[in-house]
Amino acid sequence: MPTEDISLYRHHIGCDINTLVAEVYDLVKDVTKCPQVSSRVKDLETLRKKMVLKNTHDIFSIDDVYGIRIIVTSIDEVYAVLERISRVFEGFLDHDYFKNAKACPSVDGKFLRLVQFVAYKNKVPFEVQVTTASCHETNESLHARYHRRKYGS
Repeated sequence: MPTEDISLYRHHIGCDINTLVAEVYDLVKDVTKCPQVSSRVKDLETLRKKMVLKNTHDIFSIDDVYGIRIIVTSIDEVYAVLERISRVFEGFLDHDYFKNAKACPSVDGKFLRLVQFVAYKNKVPFEVQVTTASCHETNESLHARYHRRKYGS
C-alpha cells in the first residue's frame, strides 16, 4: 500500500523531493547566510506505522511524507526563513520549540529547538523544519530516541 501511496503523493504534489528542496532553497537563500537544506522522504515502514497509528489509509493526512530541514546560523534567521516560506506556501506553524522548548524527560537538560511548519503545495502537505546549527545535533539525538520509542526502529 505505501509504495503506491508515495507515487500518488509525488503525482499530486507535482514534484519529487529534490525539486521541492531546490524551490525552498531559492526562497530562503537571500534571507539567511549559507542555509543548509536537507530532505527526506518518509521511509515506507515508518509511513505504514504512522498511518496505522493515525488510523488512516489516506497518505494526504500525513503531514511529513516529504520533510525538509533548513539549518541557519541564528534564531533571527530561523524566523526570517519561516516568514519567507509562509508567504509563498500556504500552511501553518505546527510547533515553535524556540518559544516553547520541548524537554525530553529521559534526557536531563536536553531540549528540542526548532520551528516546524506544515506547508502545502498543490494542496498536498509537507513538513519544513528550521533550526540553528548549534541546536541541530541535540535535535537529531532527541529525535532518534523519540523515533525508536514511537516506531520501534
